[in-house]
Amino acid sequence: MIVLRDVHTDDLDQLERLAHHLNTLNLPASRDKLAAIIEESRLSFAGALPHHERQYVFVMEDVEADRLIGTSMIIAQHGSFERPTVYFEVRQEQKYSQTLAKYFVHQVLQLTFNYDGPTEIGGLILDPAYQGHPMKLGKLLSFMRFLFIGAHRDWFREAIIAELLPELNPDGTSDLWECLGANFTGLEYREADQLSRQNVEFIRSLFPQTPIYTALLPEHVREKIGVVGGPTRPVEKMLRAIGFEWDRSIDPFDGGPTFVCPTESCRLIQRTHPAIYAGSFASREQAEGELLVSVERPGDRAFAATLASYRRVPRGYELCLPDARALGLKPDEAIGVMILSGHEIEDLWRGQRVQPAEAR
Repeated sequence: MIVLRDVHTDDLDQLERLAHHLNTLNLPASRDKLAAIIEESRLSFAGALPHHERQYVFVMEDVEADRLIGTSMIIAQHGSFERPTVYFEVRQEQKYSQTLAKYFVHQVLQLTFNYDGPTEIGGLILDPAYQGHPMKLGKLLSFMRFLFIGAHRDWFREAIIAELLPELNPDGTSDLWECLGANFTGLEYREADQLSRQNVEFIRSLFPQTPIYTALLPEHVREKIGVVGGPTRPVEKMLRAIGFEWDRSIDPFDGGPTFVCPTESCRLIQRTHPAIYAGSFASREQAEGELLVSVERPGDRAFAATLASYRRVPRGYELCLPDARALGLKPDEAIGVMILSGHEIEDLWRGQRVQPAEAR
């Protein structure tokens, strides 16, 4: 039985174990920082922070094993007055000499700041022991965030971004940082990456404000700019399939690309709507298809979701009995659903927004 839910204070030990698999900016392998991230998430789910300051952390739990096996997160607004987003805009600059009759198109990197940023998804980690699982758990970890955004559309921005990891060196360092950032800041890659979580003043003060011509960089560095690393390519494929595209910007620390999608155009959010739990049925052979279903309740245990087999009835959605038990659903309880397969998908691809079941 697999359940996706909000992170709890007593998850710290297991979250720290998961963080060691990746050790990223959004989920660092530091116990003190993880404790602060859990607290920020708890306050976000409780509605105790302004919308633009909220960061929601979700975990995936193997209930029978009593084990956290994955995590992912939503940053409600990535880029604000307090902490602007910093990135390199990747663009072209044309040069022509009449004297030499030569024409060049140069790639340049322009340092840019965003004070009114989009929503960001990130921090996705799946325990290596569960990779290749028939339930495609990594995909569920990612999809669940879009279910939550779709259920609370007014809490989030008009666009969603995902910053993807490039091909880093075996020791976890970045060639782009070694050629650029280290020369301007005197900091190691990981040190600078973590410091930027608190503020980016040092980038503004020390980095060049004029365009940087990538022709001045070694070829092996140029080849990695905006290129997704091998382990992250399945994520890129999934994002493209639901409407994301590279926005021609990169992370200034490692050169990883940023993918963006207008929130209303995201195919997963188009498959999401509120509904009512109308009871259970016994056999999956009676199902119309599969969906992600979520329930939200007041208190510290604020959110839970799982994969379920469903069929539609006039009052809402019936779920296969084991799936309903996973969330402890009660008849007529409000739920959120993301349709993954079944007849409703055909309506969506024809451009017809599926209406909430209880409104039919």
